[in-house]
Amino acid sequence: MVVEHAGVAEPRPKKILVVIEDDPDVQSLIEAIFSMDSRFTVARMAESAEDALEAAQATAPEIIVLDHGLSGELTGLDAAPRLKELAPQAKIILFTAHAELQARADDEPAIDAFLLKTESAQLLPVAQQLTGLGAPPS
Repeated sequence: MVVEHAGVAEPRPKKILVVIEDDPDVQSLIEAIFSMDSRFTVARMAESAEDALEAAQATAPEIIVLDHGLSGELTGLDAAPRLKELAPQAKIILFTAHAELQARADDEPAIDAFLLKTESAQLLPVAQQLTGLGAPPS
């Protein structure tokens, strides 16, 4: 995407994404989903919330895709407020297989969206909406 500024076309910066997921297959799925929109770039993959806290500080992400059941001591729900503290601009999507977490996620102000892994087709549209991008131009 290109933005015109004073008659000169400038590339619009990509939306930086951090993925916190310990399953390599799901990591690959998330990467494939976001590769469909060139306005996003996956800056970091983390397998634990502890690694994600470091990544959030280092990359200043605009979207964080966060699993709940992670390797390490912290769960995704436990990590969300800390992630938001380190990257207040980030929109956090809790992307999990645990439907029973919906009510807890809804009560957690740091979580901006909740998606089940069975709804993976909605991941990109939700991220586009949260970042204000909308669907990519055709």
